Amino acid sequence: MIGVLFILFALHPVPENYKLQIGDEIAVTISGQINFTYTQIISPQGTIFIQSGGKPVQTPEKIETPIVPAGGTVLGTLKVFNITVNEATTKIQEEFNKYFKNINATLTIVAFHDVVYVNGAVTIPGAYPFFPGKPAMEYIGLAGGLNERADIKKSYIVKNNRKIPLTSDTKIERDDIIVVNLLTFKWWQDYVSIASTFTSIVYTSVLVWLSFQQIKK
Repeated sequence: MIGVLFILFALHPVPENYKLQIGDEIAVTISGQINFTYTQIISPQGTIFIQSGGKPVQTPEKIETPIVPAGGTVLGTLKVFNITVNEATTKIQEEFNKYFKNINATLTIVAFHDVVYVNGAVTIPGAYPFFPGKPAMEYIGLAGGLNERADIKKSYIVKNNRKIPLTSDTKIERDDIIVVNLLTFKWWQDYVSIASTFTSIVYTSVLVWLSFQQIKK
């Protein structure tokens, strides 16, 4: 699982200024003299649990006396809503230092709660996980890419019920709707192509018929 996380975030690093949101799923990893990892979703109150992982811990009141909690005993809660990953990591480290000696605590985002919608002329329209800093074309790629009817120049993004032209610099945010427009004149090209083919067939048939008439004479 941790290996998968490393691959995921190597491909899509989280911006330093991203602030944790309610519903984000995170992994807390404790390493050093003891090692364990647990995942959880940030609660509606903006908090996470500080868990023991079933490892021996020291009580904050009597640091010399170790206790061994059963399973993933909850040692407390910590508010991490609307702070950066680095800020949350510092708070988590300080909290775990109350219970463990000589350890390092790290926080990794496993999944984001929010989504971005991709509609219109793409292969697989639908909702896709929001990832801070990911450009619009990457979301279009997640949706299978543009289909043959796509008109990317006339595509747009719906933000708070407002249409914004889709450009390479457009910032994608939670709940945005990326709309890939249809290439309208493509249909006329199809009609013209069909009409041209039909005309060619008629013209060829007339030539064959005239040639046949000449032979008969």
